[in-house]
Amino acid sequence: MDDLIRHGVEARKDWNSYHTAAAEPFPRYHNRPDCEDGSVMPDKDIRAGTDGRALCDKCRQAQRQSS
Repeated sequence: MDDLIRHGVEARKDWNSYHTAAAEPFPRYHNRPDCEDGSVMPDKDIRAGTDGRALCDKCRQAQRQSS
């Protein structure tokens, strides 16, 4: 299914990273489907990939804790 159509929780689980297409003051990408900040993004705005953004602080912290 096309990335622009497929979105939401299901897509977040399948993608290695995702971001929002909506404007953000501090654009970040997420790499955890359960990220608190990533999960509040409207499903219709979710896109696959990093879009050249920095990793979100909460995803980075969770990554460190799991290492």
